[in-house]
Amino acid sequence: MMGVYGMLAVGLALFCLRYMIPEKLWSDNAAKISFWSLNLGLTWMVFATLFPLGVIQLYHSVNVSYYDARSLKFITDPNNSILEWLRLPGDALFIIFGTLPVLYLCVIGVFRMKKQTLREQPDGVLFTEIHEAQKSNK
Repeated sequence: MMGVYGMLAVGLALFCLRYMIPEKLWSDNAAKISFWSLNLGLTWMVFATLFPLGVIQLYHSVNVSYYDARSLKFITDPNNSILEWLRLPGDALFIIFGTLPVLYLCVIGVFRMKKQTLREQPDGVLFTEIHEAQKSNK
């Protein structure tokens, strides 16, 4: 389920957390580790499992049938199972070193958020309200 929108969500979360967390508590290392682990984990998953299984399934659908390539018999084939297990290092890298640092930064962001300071009102007028006189039909 992690794809383009998931990576955008993590990027937006890190961007927002950077300004929510006090500078002394912010960890650039956690953000860097998370960034590289998420990207390398997804890359591993794609090239170790998803791409090879997709090519095998395409080959099977062209040579045998599309219905057979989508069947449970094909998906649970022991040869495919080996390729699925090759995905495990990428999953572990993604989960342990990719998501846990982001969760750590989120916890810091929630519990150690910067205190908001009151801003002074500017001397000049920022906007002018225009009130039209209501016309009565008398």
